[in-house]
Amino acid sequence: MSTVNTIVHHLIEEGKVARAHFQTWWALRNLAIPELLPAMNRWEYVDFFHVSNTGHYKMIFFALSKIFDRDTRASGFASLKAALRAENRTALADYVEAELSPLTERVARIDTIRNQTVAHNQRGLLRKEIYEANGITPNEICELIDATCAVINHVARELDISEIIFESKRFEEATLALLKALQGKHNNALQATCEDARA
Repeated sequence: MSTVNTIVHHLIEEGKVARAHFQTWWALRNLAIPELLPAMNRWEYVDFFHVSNTGHYKMIFFALSKIFDRDTRASGFASLKAALRAENRTALADYVEAELSPLTERVARIDTIRNQTVAHNQRGLLRKEIYEANGITPNEICELIDATCAVINHVARELDISEIIFESKRFEEATLALLKALQGKHNNALQATCEDARA
């Protein structure tokens, strides 16, 4: 496997991670509330959902930081562009550069948040202060992931790599389906208890 193909496969893997964790986090923290909040707050499950929210959120930042890693020893976009140029795929490298250029400021904010709150605990600054100084909205994170995955998928197709990053909302859908099943299970148990009490 060529260097370019190796890098692209690594980028595909991290793109899947970023999108999957974002969709799961977004479903838990936004789409499920308020309707499915009772299912998450059940004493049997509440600890799981607390740790899931934090874990999914952190993984978004880790995956994006790997994708945008500027270290040429890593399989990030910087290495991809260099490898494409080395293999005479200059037009494709230029495409990557042009598509990512408008995202530079957003990537910098993601990196700062990751460095000061996720990968390290910045002493002397409260997390709230870090988020206020480098604030990024969930919509901006989603747009960054979508744009990033689109670039990776385009490069993969140009190189005849059949594997791409999924483009559906399947992790949102799976998370909501799970919560609905848990809520339904609880509602069915309540109904059975009420029927027993009436009998």
